[in-house]
Formats: sequence, structure tokens, C-alpha cells
Amino acid sequence: MTLLICIALETNAGLLAMIPPTVYYSKVGLELSKLVFQGRKMTPPDIAAFQSYFSPILRALRNPSSLMSGTPSSSALTPEAILSRIRNMNGAQLVSAGVLGAEVLGFFTVGEMIGRLKLVGYKGDVHHHETATTHD
Repeated sequence: MTLLICIALETNAGLLAMIPPTVYYSKVGLELSKLVFQGRKMTPPDIAAFQSYFSPILRALRNPSSLMSGTPSSSALTPEAILSRIRNMNGAQLVSAGVLGAEVLGFFTVGEMIGRLKLVGYKGDVHHHETATTHD
């Protein structure tokens, strides 16, 4: 029984040790999102827009069988429609899309660095290149 208590205490200590970094990085993320919102002059949506976007989701959650039986009502996801939307974009929209793509790539790269705990990629299989045989 004391072994179970020791394991529980170690688990709780590990969880408690993770709370300060989690709180710190969540605050950093919040401040970074505030800077992005201010820099891009973004505002939160009003209640009517929020309801118009989430009412179909709520209806689908209340009646899940409608998801399987329904067919797409618009052709907005066809390749031709996507290409025509891209072709009709003006310069400011293209720049905005490029900046957004760079932000996504940057966050992905930072996440990979944090996950790997290093700046450069994974260690490769060194023995694979040394033991390769040549076919004559």
C-alpha cells in the first residue's frame, strides 16, 4: 500500500512541476495573440456573426444523422471554384495570405523545435550509409 502512495505522490509532484511552465507559456501565447490581433487590426466577431457560423454546427450536433444523409449544397470546394477564387484575389489579399502562410510555417517550425528540443532535425541512421552495398 505504501508503494501506491509513493507512486501517487510522484505523479502529483510531476504534474505540479509542469503547472508553472504551462501557465507561463499560456500567458506568452495569449500576449502573442494580442500582438497579432493588434498588428492585423482584427476585432472579435459580433454575436450575430458568431451565431450564424455556429448554428449549423449546433444543428448537426443535435441531429447527427443529417450529416451522413446530406449532400453538399454548394460547389465551393470544387477545384475549379478554388482556382477561380485564387485568380480573382487582389494584391492586398495575396500579401495577407502570404503573411498568414509565413506565420503558420513559423509556428509549426517553433513547435517542431520545442518538440525535438533542438534546432536541427533528427539524428539520421548513420550505419545505413556505411553498410550500403553496390551492385555491379
